[in-house]
Amino acid sequence: MNGVLGINKPKGFTSFDVVAKLRGILQIKKIGHAGTLDPMATGVLPILIGKAVKLCDLIPDEYKEYLATFRFGITTDTFDITGKVLSQVDSSVTPESLTTCLVKYMGEFLQKVPAYSAVKVDGRKLYDLARRGEQVKRPSRVVTITKLEIMDYNFEKQEGLLLVGCSKGTYLRSLVSDIGQDLGCGATLTELVRTQSCGIKLEQTFSLNDAEEMMKADQLSRQLIPMERFFCDFDEVRLTCDDTRKFCSGAKLPLLTEPKTELLRIHGLDGSFLGLGRPDSVQKVIKIHKLLI
Repeated sequence: MNGVLGINKPKGFTSFDVVAKLRGILQIKKIGHAGTLDPMATGVLPILIGKAVKLCDLIPDEYKEYLATFRFGITTDTFDITGKVLSQVDSSVTPESLTTCLVKYMGEFLQKVPAYSAVKVDGRKLYDLARRGEQVKRPSRVVTITKLEIMDYNFEKQEGLLLVGCSKGTYLRSLVSDIGQDLGCGATLTELVRTQSCGIKLEQTFSLNDAEEMMKADQLSRQLIPMERFFCDFDEVRLTCDDTRKFCSGAKLPLLTEPKTELLRIHGLDGSFLGLGRPDSVQKVIKIHKLLI
């Protein structure tokens, strides 16, 4: 069983909890995931099964979409509702002022990593330092937001819902906190649903119960996304039988035509997906980038 399965991660589970649960359901040890989700979050968690675990650092996951529910007038140490409340004030943010504020966060900008995160400083995870009460300078990352829309807003409750399309590594908790700070009242994330990751949309995912039932009915393998589907944008190279043996043994292959993409999808003569190659236009060869058989 090899491929990718979109799971709708339940609230309260870590990403590793989902992997551990699926190892028991599928009776397979070789399972991983792409794109970690916080325990409070739900939504798309791509699960890599069998040989697909080799895709961990390859699978395109630069763009993600979320539905983020927030509340103004409250701040917490974790920037979400699960944390310790630091302040509570009356707020009166209007839809107009919120819309104006959001313009600042469109495009590319530097975002400071939250104190409660797994990012390491001097070899130590920030959340471990935060729990000990240690203050350290948090690093900043360049992130990109390409979609930021108000889907719902209740002025009386000072609560709303944002649709966010962003780059890998964007912290929605930090985004909400920064918006609240800009508006002078503070804000915290109350719910988070990832609606798209690695090209997998929420409506294409399954619950853990679904996975268990499909496994019992011997139907789960039919729901796996083939590995090659994630690389459809790369040029394809179809090998001869002789070149297939060479590629699988690590040999370089002749580059016969100038490719348009930085990586190549390598297929055997029978159409089977072998892996990814990297063209070298100077030496006129194709080198192995990743063997996926």
